[in-house]
Amino acid sequence: MKKVALAAALLAAASFQGASAADKQCYSAADIEAEQAILFQTNLMVLSSACKDTLPAYGEFRLRNKDAIISYQNAMRDHFRRTGSRNAQSEFDRWNTSLANQISLKQGAVPPAQVCQQATEMLKLASTLDAKGFRDYAVTKATSAADSHPRCAK
Repeated sequence: MKKVALAAALLAAASFQGASAADKQCYSAADIEAEQAILFQTNLMVLSSACKDTLPAYGEFRLRNKDAIISYQNAMRDHFRRTGSRNAQSEFDRWNTSLANQISLKQGAVPPAQVCQQATEMLKLASTLDAKGFRDYAVTKATSAADSHPRCAK
């Protein structure tokens, strides 16, 4: 009887650990929203670097949305913490730098004048986004990106 109870306990513990490990790699709706918001902000940052005349638009966007950006950064750090990162800040920094590098590489394949011309719509959008608009944008993007992320069971 003791062996059966011990085997049941070990099986329960193993299945709990398996579920826990799977949940660590998942994304909540808030995680995906934060990811999309940071992606927009990072894309805008890279564009402002490539298209010097857009620097004021990026600076104004950051000022207008400072609290939302900080909140989204905190949400991503929380996500990395839940996924097992020992240093969520470092993981966030690596991830954000990787995003910026990927965006820069894509832009590098296109002539700078064309990149800046194509950025017009994004810059117009960025100039209109306040905290509510930025959140609405991120929620909309997160909804369309949700299928590309493993979802949390909870």
